[in-house]
Amino acid sequence: MAASRHDNHGSRPPGGFLRRVADLYAGGFREMTVGRTLWAVILIKLAIMFLVFKLFFFPDWLARDYDTDDERARAVRTALTDRQGDGDTDNESTLNDNNLNLLPDE
Repeated sequence: MAASRHDNHGSRPPGGFLRRVADLYAGGFREMTVGRTLWAVILIKLAIMFLVFKLFFFPDWLARDYDTDDERARAVRTALTDRQGDGDTDNESTLNDNNLNLLPDE
C-alpha cells in the first residue's frame, strides 16, 4: 500500500508547530557568537534607559504628596472620575489640567 502524501513522519521532529519554533530559536541562540555580546549590550542599554526614565521623568507624585494608601487612592479616584463641568457627554474625553490634578487641595 502506498503512503499518502501527508504521511511524512521522518522529515519533521516530534511535537507541534510551537515546539518546532521554540527549537529553532533555541538552536539559533545556542549557535550565536557575536550575537550574544550584542544582545548583552542591548539589554544593558535598555536597563539603564528605563532606570533613567523612572528616576528623572516619572517621579512618584503620589508618594511625595500623600501619606497613606487611602489618600493616594482617593486622589487617583477623584482625578479619574471628577469631570469639572466640561459638558462632554460622548465617549471622547479631553484631557486638561482640571481632569488630571493629583496635587493635594490647599
